[in-house]
Amino acid sequence: MPASKRKQAVDEASPRKQQSTGKNEFRFFTKERSPYLHVRVMVDGKRRQFSTGEKSERAAQTKAKAILADIKSRGFNEAIKLHAKKEETISSNPTLEELGKLYEGNTRLFEKAPLPETARYYATMLTRIGTLAGVSRLSGLTSDAIQKAKVNYLKQAEKEKRNRDSVVTTLAAMIRNAAGVFSRQSLEVFRQQGLDISNPFAATKVRGVKVKAYSPMSRELVAAIWQRASLLRDGDPDAGEPDDADRSSTDFRKPQPADYILLILELGLGLRRNEADKARWDWIFQAADERRYLEVRETSDFKPKSRQSRIIPVAEEVWEALRPLKKDASLFIVPGPAAAKPSEKLQRTYRCSGTHEALVFWLKKCGVSDPKPCHALRKEFGSYVATCFSLFHAQKLLGHSTPAVTSAYYASLTDLPHIEPTRMGTAKP
Repeated sequence: MPASKRKQAVDEASPRKQQSTGKNEFRFFTKERSPYLHVRVMVDGKRRQFSTGEKSERAAQTKAKAILADIKSRGFNEAIKLHAKKEETISSNPTLEELGKLYEGNTRLFEKAPLPETARYYATMLTRIGTLAGVSRLSGLTSDAIQKAKVNYLKQAEKEKRNRDSVVTTLAAMIRNAAGVFSRQSLEVFRQQGLDISNPFAATKVRGVKVKAYSPMSRELVAAIWQRASLLRDGDPDAGEPDDADRSSTDFRKPQPADYILLILELGLGLRRNEADKARWDWIFQAADERRYLEVRETSDFKPKSRQSRIIPVAEEVWEALRPLKKDASLFIVPGPAAAKPSEKLQRTYRCSGTHEALVFWLKKCGVSDPKPCHALRKEFGSYVATCFSLFHAQKLLGHSTPAVTSAYYASLTDLPHIEPTRMGTAKP
């Protein structure tokens, strides 16, 4: 058999994999040191990686087609000379978006790496500060620009008639989170990557806003909330038609078991909003001592804020309030739609946003004046535990890293000890 026919027979028996030229589809990927999309091409058994120099997939598709066309028309070696770069370097003046992406991609090199969603949030806040300041590149992010961002944010919030204390607290958090991109260990990693920069927030004193210490609700208000809770569960005939101010348009004349359960979880167990939203029935278990507990733990759609699970005793009264509302097929304690699939926005995706909004409206109707009524329920739980047991117990049950946070912002004594003054100016219990 002639050599040409033997080769043809071998090729037909074991065809070689080639780059598809029909649809011109490419698989793109990114590199840690580059903000651009890269593409792998293979022609006649030869493979090569190229940077498209583009960030959007649509533009990268066009560039990849051009690279492939040049390979076929000019030859592989000539195409390499035309398109390949010796090494793609990081710009000494990257855009804030590029810097944020670089930060996200290198957190694995940190001694203590933040959660992926935390790193992503820091990068997002950096870009937002730049937008408020009207700058897009690192060189423009000066102390004056950061101050401009603060002023613009406050002006915008004033137009929206937002609560001043809440706005200032949010702004301080935004600044601190954006500054997290320039932490000591991230700057060191940037230097290793060839980007020697300084912290633009160093010249701007990032003041932590002093949050007003929590002042417990009056005992009368707490008692009223518990008394009206049954009406929230079973329906309140005297509630009237839905109020225009209620964004959830909830008819409280009808039973609202989901709102009732949310109230129990936040006021009776001190759960955070996201914890209550994702709480599952199998979190509740009965120990050998026959007492019930709830374990806040990681699931497929939830991660504890502190990265650690914690166990909270469930009082018999709380269990008796929850148990009748449990359905056989229910996975989550708060009824509602299924949990969101694991995603980049895992920690900020709520299953029952409407239920939270309805409970906020109901609490305000009850007389809760706190800017964040549901969060006030958690603080009230902490204050109760601190009063009846200790600050240490409150810290553990609330899931704080130190008692200082619990003491400063989350718990205060609900019943102060009586001090009787004496003629000497001293005091005795």
